[in-house]
Amino acid sequence: MKKYLLLAGVASIMSFNANAMEMRPYVGLDYVYSMIDADEIDGIGGVEEDLNAYSINAGVRMHKNFGVEAFFQQTEEGEKKHGVVKLKDKYHAYGVDLMGYMPLGCEEKVELLGSLGLGYYDAEVKGETLGVREKDTDDGWGWRIGAGAQYNFTENMAARVMVRYADVDIEGVDNIVDLTAGVRYSF
Repeated sequence: MKKYLLLAGVASIMSFNANAMEMRPYVGLDYVYSMIDADEIDGIGGVEEDLNAYSINAGVRMHKNFGVEAFFQQTEEGEKKHGVVKLKDKYHAYGVDLMGYMPLGCEEKVELLGSLGLGYYDAEVKGETLGVREKDTDDGWGWRIGAGAQYNFTENMAARVMVRYADVDIEGVDNIVDLTAGVRYSF
């Protein structure tokens, strides 16, 4: 239900005043290096805090300086051992970011980026001690803020790097910092 409400919100934002704006839809794919600031679990060291991930996204640039972007992000399953205790963790997230673009130079090949958004994070931790397995999940919303740069190779192809900070409402997680590098294709 939450996914449908989020997608409906994105669709309504994208649809308002479409005729009066210069709409440029795009899709993208990013590699993400995700760094989780997690608490210890029952006095034992925490879960794997550095995870590789991918992110797919779709957005609309409504003006040369503003746009909106929806994303889905999935991490690998990280594993950390503490003696006889083995912990595995992963998360996925989806949401919407408002994007700001500041073109540099007269050719506008390079742009500085800023983002402010909201994401829904769903985390899972599995633990195993001497053959006894447990699983815990938690989810919550998180505010995201980011900065980066984009290089426009052509009118349709661009490469992007960004850093994002997310303050998430998940038990045992203080925040998540993502370093991303990816490509965008504009229609």
